[in-house]
Amino acid sequence: MNFPLFVARRIRNTHETSFSKTVTYVGIGTVAMGVSIILIAFAILFGFKSAIQDKLTSFAGDIRINQISGNHSLSDSPMLRNFAWEKSILKNSAVDHIQAHLQKPGILVGDAGLAGVVIKGIGHDVPKNQLSKNMLQGQGQAQIQHPQDIVLSNTLAKQLKVKLNSSLILYFLSNPERPRKVKITGIYETGLEELDKMFILADLGWVQKMNGWGADSIGTYEVFLKNTSDLYQSADVIEASMPPEWRLETITELYPALFDWMMMLDRNIVIFISLLLVVACFNLIATLWVLIMERIPMVGLLKAMGANHRQIRTIFWWNGFFILLRGLAIGNILAMVFCYVQSTYHLIPLDPESYYMNSVPIVWSMSTWIWVNIGTSLLVAIIITLPTIFIKKIQAQEALQYKH
Repeated sequence: MNFPLFVARRIRNTHETSFSKTVTYVGIGTVAMGVSIILIAFAILFGFKSAIQDKLTSFAGDIRINQISGNHSLSDSPMLRNFAWEKSILKNSAVDHIQAHLQKPGILVGDAGLAGVVIKGIGHDVPKNQLSKNMLQGQGQAQIQHPQDIVLSNTLAKQLKVKLNSSLILYFLSNPERPRKVKITGIYETGLEELDKMFILADLGWVQKMNGWGADSIGTYEVFLKNTSDLYQSADVIEASMPPEWRLETITELYPALFDWMMMLDRNIVIFISLLLVVACFNLIATLWVLIMERIPMVGLLKAMGANHRQIRTIFWWNGFFILLRGLAIGNILAMVFCYVQSTYHLIPLDPESYYMNSVPIVWSMSTWIWVNIGTSLLVAIIITLPTIFIKKIQAQEALQYKH
């Protein structure tokens, strides 16, 4: 029989005063709140990063490949489509799909004014569900059925004061003397200002024709990966297979400001979680200290009966560990309830102009939940050994007369 564990179980639910009971509840509550906040913080952090990256990759892919040139404008330089290279890349297990695009600057004219835009031609190699998550009206590329159909952002629609099925005049800067009448068949919103204020989507073949390009000329390849954690490794493999006249850019190189912002979030979360763990540890130390002080006569009795310091310290260590386990259980339940409610009902809204999305996003990560629980248990289990050191200084005779 494990003597310290047996005694710890017997005294776990017995308290001599209401004060020690209150302190125990405070210890449980501190651990519960600390763990739940840590788990929620990770869920929100991963949610933000995943949502922003999904929005970016839906428009730019994980990897962008185009022709090496001295052209630094928003207009693509022509490159010949290489079907043999496309087939070889699709054999890479890390690649989900690849699609060809062409973008050219233009001016969109409406009844309420005009706006400088980038016309992005997309083809049938774009998956049907790729843009659907960002669509407010229409069904993304499924709405581009005719050469002069376009999909524009909600930001541009408000700026030009137009709506679905409205007609506009579009000028290609490469051919400004030939204005084209276009029809709005879809409206999207990513929440990312860099995209929403600039891009409109059109038929690839039509954009090629308007620029005098052949069907085998494109501006950009966009590569989508199955797992973004393999971004840089996959980029190296793809770059090694490319013709020498092409260049490759990852999504982090295309939008460095957004990824720097997300790295700043990582640092803030680390600092925040460290402070929470420090507070939880000190509260448990204080709780265990109070429990030891309340049971000094019991310590003296155990010493008089022959129990050694290690056994007595282990009894109180188990008491602290029981508090930790109850706090962990409550904290996990609170975090699960919050994450489920927020991910299902989106109760906490956000300003999309500042946060790039309409509500607080949640991403469940089972590995993160497991590691948070294991890490917290190990850290607190080590820390709560500190107050038990005081037991060595307690003399049996003085402890038995402590309350007198």
